[in-house]
Amino acid sequence: MVYRYSQLDRDNLAWFSHDVTRATLLSIRIVIGAIRGLRDIQVDFAYPITALAGRNGSGKTTLLSLAACAFHAARGDYKLKGRKTPYYTISDFFIQTSDEVPLEGVRILYRILHNRWKITRDNPERERPGWQARTKRRGGRWTNYERRIERPVVYLGNDRIVPHAEKSISRSYRRLFQPTAAVGWEDDVRAIVGRILRQDYTEFEYRQHSKYSLPIASRGATLYSGFNMGAGEDALFQLVSTLLDCPDGTLMVIDEIELGLHEEAQSRLIMELKRICLDKHSQVICTTHSPRIIESLPPEGRVFLELVGDTTKVIPGISAAYASGKLAGRPTGELQVLVEDNVSQRLIELSLAPEQRNRVSILPIGSAKAVMSHFGVKYREARDGEVCVFLDGDQRANEPDNIRQFLSLIERQQDRDQARQWAQQRLYYLPGDIHPEAWAISQRGPQLYARLQRELGIGGADAEAILHAAQIAQPHAEFFEAAELANVDKEIVEYQILKGALESAQDEQQLITECIQGLLL
Repeated sequence: MVYRYSQLDRDNLAWFSHDVTRATLLSIRIVIGAIRGLRDIQVDFAYPITALAGRNGSGKTTLLSLAACAFHAARGDYKLKGRKTPYYTISDFFIQTSDEVPLEGVRILYRILHNRWKITRDNPERERPGWQARTKRRGGRWTNYERRIERPVVYLGNDRIVPHAEKSISRSYRRLFQPTAAVGWEDDVRAIVGRILRQDYTEFEYRQHSKYSLPIASRGATLYSGFNMGAGEDALFQLVSTLLDCPDGTLMVIDEIELGLHEEAQSRLIMELKRICLDKHSQVICTTHSPRIIESLPPEGRVFLELVGDTTKVIPGISAAYASGKLAGRPTGELQVLVEDNVSQRLIELSLAPEQRNRVSILPIGSAKAVMSHFGVKYREARDGEVCVFLDGDQRANEPDNIRQFLSLIERQQDRDQARQWAQQRLYYLPGDIHPEAWAISQRGPQLYARLQRELGIGGADAEAILHAAQIAQPHAEFFEAAELANVDKEIVEYQILKGALESAQDEQQLITECIQGLLL
């Protein structure tokens, strides 16, 4: 499904790339050595909320831990209750027994958008993206923690999901928790959690004993504590309270953000996080196994990690459908066809005869960059003919860049000429030189008008008005516009317009069929 950017998304993208006052984390790169199997890898962050997805063992939690270690803080700065320091170090996350090999010979680079870089001959500007390094030589210590750029960082791990009833400390102090003075964000927390869970909370507060907290909520006349909350409800109060309590510009690092929440609540959580990030210019990096979390974010906020042999590959901009299939380990057909989105998928499905459709799996991956990245991953695994790519028609002019993206996934320089030839033989384009929705609308021949009249009862001036409105709609919103004007479900309108377009352009349909049949032989 094509992601529809909201104004909230556009506003978040704008501040994230331009606000130099927040020390925004833009990239993490391991250039020397390995950490828990991660080596020679770079992950980029292009949106205030980034979800790292992937199967177990792909390196998600390792990257999350490295993100938490990107920044420093002065003593007395904001920190979670119970922490001794307001910052994190490698030793907070990477601990070895006497039998394990210690981390040595490692160099990590962090790219940060900052306004107080040191001016040098090569970099005369203070306000810019720049790199900082953390290095641990063999037999040495990690270098220069205190020279890290300062920024508030909060790490929320999986322990937040443990119910208070199962925490021995909470059980021991259950009669000692006392009301404290309100901080000022309690009503906002109550409202936000209420919207996410669809509950009408009338009161919310935290009660304290020493460094320990216990949430108290009311719904109507019923008051209850964290001892009697569901694990997801309790964890959500903690997450939202922490986000509102921490300073503006905080980097929030969250392991498995969806824990304890049903799918609809996951979508609403991401919506609330978008609003909080825009208001506070904060950044969230999280891990997830949930396709619902992924589809709730724009492509700029999605990163998939895939373990290929002993190497982890980074695939940005993934689709939720692709991530779901990879996480579930679903079997695929004898030919995998990689496309950008669900509209491309349906266009190809409608072009194929039933016997061909039964032999292929058409996988919507995400952006063209994401498709070509996954294509590079598949190169190591594929036999001749078992994978191909159909990019949208508007990507024809970008073929050199797309091939370069594919080749960036090929490790050995001496393999790249052969890999280039392999990719070029399997790279195809959908009809036209525009995106599929616009191409389909442009095929306004007798077959399309006849189909709209026959299948939807829309003819004459009404059909012309609907197709014209769709033609001038925002890119990728054409079918939404047509469906709204026709008062018909978007999936139905999409099917009929695509089918009518292919009937009007049978030569284009035949080309798609022949490309795929050639790989199935």
